[in-house]
Amino acid sequence: MKPSFILACTLLLFLSSAAQAAPTAREICKKMIADGRGGGLNQATCECTYRVADAILDEDVKTLLFEAWYTGKDNMGAVAKLPGQSRIRKQFKTMQRSLKPNCG
Repeated sequence: MKPSFILACTLLLFLSSAAQAAPTAREICKKMIADGRGGGLNQATCECTYRVADAILDEDVKTLLFEAWYTGKDNMGAVAKLPGQSRIRKQFKTMQRSLKPNCG
């Protein structure tokens, strides 16, 4: 195979995975606030809340939470079906306690 062909294939794979990347905190908050689902949060506070959630929550919970923030989809049923509900409740409590000192 020619090196240029390999390079082109690698570039296509990279571009397609980049196009499918999850939205950033900035994008999620901007859309949520613009759609009127921000609950009175401004952009900076929303992004701070995102960072706290990102630091505290496990991947399965974060994925559902951030999807809900971005799309407005109610994912609480899906969260309730996740294994380890005590783990999830504990993470949300920790997140709630962390918001005031971190995001004021």
